Amino acid sequence: MSTDRAAGLGTRARQALPWLAAVALFAWLLHRVPLDEVREALRHGPYLLLLAYVLLEYVVTLPADAFATREALAVVGVRRTFAELMLARAATYLLGLLSYFASLGGIGFWVAKGGTRAARATGSVLLLMVTNGIAIVLVAAAGLLADLPAGSLEQIDREILILLIVGALLGMLLYLAVIAIRWRWLAGWNVLAPLFEAGVAGHVRAIAARIPHMLLLALLHWGAFRLWGVAVPFLQGTALMAVVLLISALPITPNGLGTTQILQVLFFSVWAQGATAEARGADVLAFSLVHWVFSLVWQLAIGLAGLALLRRQGVVPEMGEE
Repeated sequence: MSTDRAAGLGTRARQALPWLAAVALFAWLLHRVPLDEVREALRHGPYLLLLAYVLLEYVVTLPADAFATREALAVVGVRRTFAELMLARAATYLLGLLSYFASLGGIGFWVAKGGTRAARATGSVLLLMVTNGIAIVLVAAAGLLADLPAGSLEQIDREILILLIVGALLGMLLYLAVIAIRWRWLAGWNVLAPLFEAGVAGHVRAIAARIPHMLLLALLHWGAFRLWGVAVPFLQGTALMAVVLLISALPITPNGLGTTQILQVLFFSVWAQGATAEARGADVLAFSLVHWVFSLVWQLAIGLAGLALLRRQGVVPEMGEE
């Protein structure tokens, strides 16, 4: 086998892995939740109301996303207006159909096309990834201070979940300590230099700007559950949804397909409708699938609209950065 052919097969295998992971996760889910129960749950959903509500989710969160992105970029010296970031962030939602990290990479590409050096553009994306992750961990940690009802996590032990959150918080503190120390052998890398230039204060500014966006995401997902008829309590629902958002953002499967559904079934089935555990799991799985599809529809529509407006208005950032 030639080197080129082997490389091509390797590339195709890597591209297929997320889809294979999604298939495996759904196979496990459908082993746990009977397909007939899922079909039954799908017959009674408030589809039109949920479709409108999912659009509201994007309308509310896009400005918060753009504002937080603008603040994070400003921390590393990349100045863009709120209007520019609204359009650019909307356009990168197309890449978000693959994964959340792909959409952030789109922001880095857009910044670089505007004249920012490639290393600084990459550093700005790293800052976005780090501060977004820290913000959602903080939202989840705050929410988990509320007591969860017995059995609410079913196969997931609450203590294990809290241990993971605590571990993430410790990792966050360790990262900020490295930033504060400014080790020369790390700070000297062009790609990492923007992170050290931002310093702890810059990270705190970016995190503070991102928390309202992440909190809105968790709150609006809680509202979607209530709309479907899953009576999730406010604090518990917000906290657990933050954990779902954090894990489903990881590039394990395409756009969180599979990981989102498994976590929501495990976390929220206790509050769902149904006389049996299988029926309650099917109710949550039905909601999760419908919400995911509706999110895909609006994400595609908003992404295409943002891209069209970006091209029509010729919104191109000024060369260089302040």
